[in-house]
Amino acid sequence: MSRLFRFADAVRRDPGIETWIREHADDLGAIARLWFEVMRDCGDDVREVLHDGHPTACIGDAAFAYVNAFKAHVNVGFFRGVELADPEGLLEGTGRFMRHVKLRPEGDIDAGALRKLIETAYADMKRLRAAACSQAALPPERRTDMKPKKKDASRATEPRKTATKPKSPPKAGATGEPASRLIDQRIRDLGGWRGETLARMRALILEADPEMTEEWKWTTPVWSHRGIVCTGEAYKKVVKLTFARGAGTPDPSGLFNSSLEGNTRRAIDIREGETVDAGAFKALVKAAVAQNGPPAMYPPRASS
Repeated sequence: MSRLFRFADAVRRDPGIETWIREHADDLGAIARLWFEVMRDCGDDVREVLHDGHPTACIGDAAFAYVNAFKAHVNVGFFRGVELADPEGLLEGTGRFMRHVKLRPEGDIDAGALRKLIETAYADMKRLRAAACSQAALPPERRTDMKPKKKDASRATEPRKTATKPKSPPKAGATGEPASRLIDQRIRDLGGWRGETLARMRALILEADPEMTEEWKWTTPVWSHRGIVCTGEAYKKVVKLTFARGAGTPDPSGLFNSSLEGNTRRAIDIREGETVDAGAFKALVKAAVAQNGPPAMYPPRASS
């Protein structure tokens, strides 16, 4: 199979995708943004385009993956997914080329396996695109991609067989472990400056609000108090703390330095060697908790 899905208008950063992210400010949008950032982080040659209404990641003009948000789930899709090795059975779909992984806000997924699928799709497309470029440089008589295939007359009269989809093995990741242990493991898996940074920011969050609840959603650490306060994401070059209602949270110290254009969220990107002022950050966390509203008030029970 040699078909490549090409989009000549793919660019380094597509303003249309930034608008799409701002317009999808709910939980599903957060999931889509998280995994699209993983695609962006695959390499410096990644380009992007808003194709058919959803963010699409390319190498040059050749698409390898996309995200799309629906009413109740997010698809992480692969343009040549039928060729991807999928030992964890994450992929769904029956098309000739494409496959996808379906994500739900309350679901659990093997983040490592999904990340591996994205990285493999990127590497495979890079190889295929290089091969296509090499073929294009050859004279027509030497190009193997232009030779017509011989029709097999004997197969023309054979009835088409319906493919039977093998049963997928159980999806990994549904461990039932407490969120705190999963966050501990995430920090250990990251290691280095990213693990140290996430651990420090986690400690400051819990110091700022002892009633903070740790959760594990979308394969990401989440801290909540009367609603989500922030998430802790780790990419190749930054540790990102995204505040769910950051646009309305007072930030007198100017800690927010990312996702500044949206109407709902704000984020702090921390790069290697950078530190965040502890006092200012804890004040920001307290202000974010306040944005989630006052504690629920309940009337006293009538005495019996």
